[in-house]
Amino acid sequence: MPGAVAEPVEGLATGLLILLLPVLLTLPLRFGWKWWVGMEPEHEHYREKVRRVLDSGIPIKRYRTELDSEARRLLINKERQSRIESDLLRPLGPQHFLLLPALIFSPLLGIFAFFVTIILLPMFRPIEWVLIDKGLLSYVANIIRRVTRWEIIGIPRLDDGTGTLDRVLDSTHRMPITVFLGIFAFLIVLYLPIEPRQVMVLSAAFYIFLVSVISVIRAATMTSLVFADPTKRRLIPMHSLVDDALGPSVGIGLVFLLSRQLIYGSQLRSGDLLGDPVVFSISVLLVLYTATIIGVAVEFAFFDSRSDRIKSLFQMQIVERHDPMVYLFTRHLGTLRISPLMTMREWIDNNEEITLVDSDLFDN
Repeated sequence: MPGAVAEPVEGLATGLLILLLPVLLTLPLRFGWKWWVGMEPEHEHYREKVRRVLDSGIPIKRYRTELDSEARRLLINKERQSRIESDLLRPLGPQHFLLLPALIFSPLLGIFAFFVTIILLPMFRPIEWVLIDKGLLSYVANIIRRVTRWEIIGIPRLDDGTGTLDRVLDSTHRMPITVFLGIFAFLIVLYLPIEPRQVMVLSAAFYIFLVSVISVIRAATMTSLVFADPTKRRLIPMHSLVDDALGPSVGIGLVFLLSRQLIYGSQLRSGDLLGDPVVFSISVLLVLYTATIIGVAVEFAFFDSRSDRIKSLFQMQIVERHDPMVYLFTRHLGTLRISPLMTMREWIDNNEEITLVDSDLFDN
C-alpha cells in the first residue's frame, strides 16, 4: 500500500522537475546575455546616456549623432552599441530565455514544426483580409473608444532610429506569447476525451488559428497609435493593450492548466499515455520547443514581409475614421509635457519625421 501511494508522488515530483529544468537553464543564459550586451564600466556609462534619452520621451533618432559620438568616445563598436540600445528598449526576461534551448532540439522537432508552419502561413492572408482589408480591427478599435470614452491619438515611438540588431530583438521580444499559445492550445485540447494522436492534430489546428489572428492584430498595432484615457490620466499604446491583455491571461491559464494536469492527469485521462505526469511533462517541453521553432518561422515569414503593409493600412483606416492628432510626450528637469505637433495625416505625409529643438541632455 505505501508503495502504491509513493509511486504517484514520485511520478508527480519527476514530472515537476522536468518542467522546472528549462527554468533552471535560464540562470546561466541570462548571465551570458548580460555579458554579451556589455557589463564593463564604459558600457554602463553609455547605457545611462541612452536611458537619459529614453526618459526624456524623445525618439532615439533625434540623438543619433550624439549617441554615435558618445559610443566612439567610449570605444564601443556599432554591434555592442546596438545591443545596449535594444536591451534597454526591449529587455529580455525569464520567459524569453526559456525558449533558447529550442535551438538544441530544433533538428529533432523541425520536421513537425515545418508541417505546422506550411499550414499556418497561408492562414495569415484570409485573417488579414477580414481584420485589415475589410476594416474589422479598426471597427473594434472604434468600439473600444466609444465604450471606454477614450480618445485615439498618436505619440512617436521611442525606438525610432535604433540599430540593426533591434529588429532581431523586436522579434525575440514578441515570441513568448506566440510560443506559449502553443502550450495553451495543447492543454485546452488535452481536456477532450480523445487519443494522443488526435490531441496533437487538434491542438495544432487550434494553435494555427490562435497565432494567425493574434499575429495580424499585433502587426497592425505596432504603430504610434495610443488610447488616451483623460479620466484616469493615462496613455495606453495599442500594442501594449494587446500584449497586456494576452500576457497575464495566457500566463495564469498555463499555470492553472499545468497544475491541474500534473495533479489530476491520471484521473482525467485514465489509462492514457498522456495521463502519466512524466510523459505529460516531456510532451509539454516538446510542444514548447516546437512552438518556438514555429515562432521563429512566423517572425521571418510573416512579420518581416507583411507587418509594414498591415501596419500602414490599419493606421490609415484610423486616420480616415478619427483624424487623430500626434503629440510629443516629454520630460525635462522633472516637468512632464504633452505637446501637440500635427495631425497624424500630416505626420504620415512627412514620413513620420518631427522637428525638435535642441536640449541639454548631453551636457553632463
